[in-house]
Amino acid sequence: MYYNKFCCACAKDVHCCTFNNKSGFTFVGTNDAKKIKNKTKKEYSEFLDYSPVPSNIVSVLKNDDPSLEGKLRYSQLDKENRLLRLKTKKDGTCVFLDEKKRCTIYNIRPNICRIFPFWAMKLLSGKIKIIEHDEEPKCGIVKSKNKKYEDIEEGLSEKEKKEIKTLFREIKKENKYYKRNIKAFVEEI
Repeated sequence: MYYNKFCCACAKDVHCCTFNNKSGFTFVGTNDAKKIKNKTKKEYSEFLDYSPVPSNIVSVLKNDDPSLEGKLRYSQLDKENRLLRLKTKKDGTCVFLDEKKRCTIYNIRPNICRIFPFWAMKLLSGKIKIIEHDEEPKCGIVKSKNKKYEDIEEGLSEKEKKEIKTLFREIKKENKYYKRNIKAFVEEI
């Protein structure tokens, strides 16, 4: 999704790439990590974190709605509660945010960043339903859509719906690949 104009104007206290008090993280799959490394020429140690996730975050992930991202990330934790994610600076901002709060890897950002502020869920019928990523969205993109439409999908173009659903499928496929390959990947870095 390319909402660059919205993202560049995002309020500092709302920014999705900022996690105050270690309140969250940005998951990065191994393929996305490789792509970032190749394009930025940075070493993995400069932007990846594979340390244990704080226990308060593990608890939130464990108790998250099964259809939301948190439960997916909980299923990816290893025995030491580690998960591959982007590093954050001391102030809680993503390592790839510059001083102007702009993403320096916007065109190669991880899939979760591409789909945000949306998420999707697979219904029993097999159909994919687009929803907001967070229960109480602060994102200006979602707020602008919610003002006009009760169902978030109604406010999206066909192209946007297709892209979100494609990203959701990629994230689900990425999950299987991640679980099979994370140990080998971590040994490589």
